[in-house]
Amino acid sequence: SCDFRHLNLQGLIASGLDFSNSYFRQADLRGIDFSQSISLRGASIHGAKISGVYFPASLTAEEINLSLQHGTRMRYKD
Repeated sequence: SCDFRHLNLQGLIASGLDFSNSYFRQADLRGIDFSQSISLRGASIHGAKISGVYFPASLTAEEINLSLQHGTRMRYKD
């Protein structure tokens, strides 16, 4: 539940971190590997730079796109 708005997080090692309900509005997330993170459930990436980001397989492209464009909170598929 952290606020990462407008921060440059390039180079962040996200393995083992829990980003549940975090806010990444317009943050620079380029190149981050979130695949080994504990969770991105409820996180929002509205307007973030996500080129080269590796998201967990349980997050659909539709969920990621809705969050990126509209700021919705990401939900995992079961």
